[in-house]
Amino acid sequence: MSTPYSTIIEAFLKWVEEDIDFFHYFNLSDEEAMKLAETRSRDFLNEAVGRLTLECEPQVDFNDCDDDGFCFELTSKEIYLISSLMYERYLDRDFSKIKLYNVNFSSADLNVFDPSNARKTFVTIYEKVESRNEKLID
Repeated sequence: MSTPYSTIIEAFLKWVEEDIDFFHYFNLSDEEAMKLAETRSRDFLNEAVGRLTLECEPQVDFNDCDDDGFCFELTSKEIYLISSLMYERYLDRDFSKIKLYNVNFSSADLNVFDPSNARKTFVTIYEKVESRNEKLID
């Protein structure tokens, strides 16, 4: 049996389903935008698997794959873990932007363009996801 990438990507897309920017792109049809979102998701999948293999020794060989998916069956827990790691990588992109805002803008600018409470909430969410993933990997 095997696990298609689409199964993991669908699980990840549920994590980001409320992010309109992830699914809508200027001058693209809904179909083209979804294809781009799936392509971006595949990049997050590769990053998640990379992190997982660096932080632990999986019982499966993630290199055992083809163009459509992994050539082994992942459990629902493993799919959850990988999609959660994908979500962390997704949040990490915005986390980097927050750090950039702190460097490039004064505190007065940030209060106008990026309220402090929103930044703090985002950082808390990111840290919670990161902590959960550490526990799941263990």
